[in-house]
Amino acid sequence: KGIEAPLLVGLLANNDPAAVKYAEWTGKTCRNDGLRYELRNISDPLDVERALIDANEDPRVHGVIVYYPIFGQIESFSGESQDDYLRDTVSYKNDVEGLCHTYRTNLFRNKRYIEGKKCVLPCTALSVVKILESVEGVYDLTLPVGKRLEKQVVTVINRSEIVGRPLAAMLANDGADVYSIDIDSIFRFTKNGRLTKCDDTVTPESCVRQSSIVVTGVPTKAYRLPTEWIKKHTVVVNVSTFKNVDKEELLGIEGVTYIPQVGKVTVAMLERNLMRLFENYRNDKEEKEGDGEDNTGVVVKQKQASSSSWGSPMQIYTAAIVTVLLALTIARSK
Repeated sequence: KGIEAPLLVGLLANNDPAAVKYAEWTGKTCRNDGLRYELRNISDPLDVERALIDANEDPRVHGVIVYYPIFGQIESFSGESQDDYLRDTVSYKNDVEGLCHTYRTNLFRNKRYIEGKKCVLPCTALSVVKILESVEGVYDLTLPVGKRLEKQVVTVINRSEIVGRPLAAMLANDGADVYSIDIDSIFRFTKNGRLTKCDDTVTPESCVRQSSIVVTGVPTKAYRLPTEWIKKHTVVVNVSTFKNVDKEELLGIEGVTYIPQVGKVTVAMLERNLMRLFENYRNDKEEKEGDGEDNTGVVVKQKQASSSSWGSPMQIYTAAIVTVLLALTIARSK
């Protein structure tokens, strides 16, 4: 008997062009792959928390995504950043972005399972990892997990809680030596959860010049990474919605691999996370829906018909893999 397809609920409470575009991509990709997607537009940002709690408690919902920014860093009733508070309000059983406190804590501790189930990872950071895994010579698959990026030096120009910090941690957990650059500081992430603040002798230029992998995520049109810092055969990934590097100049450097955008792969990772949550917690949610009684008093399990069903969970995994491969074909150039 067919299994009802997972349901992803998106909460949009802003007019930010990047957020709106991300919501459009999410809905289109989910529908194309046979997944259910429901976008809930919220006119008053103060109502997002209530909508989020309602989605958490709804057993029909298998994943929730909140499109940020909503409040940004504006002081709020719940603390310095209402957006951070909202991220931690998403239930770990619904968190397709992998950004709630539970998943962030496990990531930084390099703890890969929760209650015997594999953890969800932040989807944008995960998209970068998957892209790097596809580039020949970056990951050494002959080594055990946790050592496959040993001897690789990486510079990540962004330390946001959504992308830069989790990405630095993930790459360090895989064995890389990672320099994390933000507007006023540089930190070095290394394996075993070690974090060191660099002194003034370490500069963005010195980090980039020794790196075999550079990830740019500066959210401004004015920023450009100086291409003279890039050494031969470097892999450069741009995760910003803006072009942080001059593509023509960059591709003039011998052996450089450039990935100009990760948006489509990020959506594929979002689907991957949705499927993991579906596999991990679907039975819990079905039990939560409860049993009902027919008109004879016999207890029966409540079922809902759906026009979108899956005969096997493997169909979902196949859809995501195809999406990733297509996205990589479009995004990569050499």
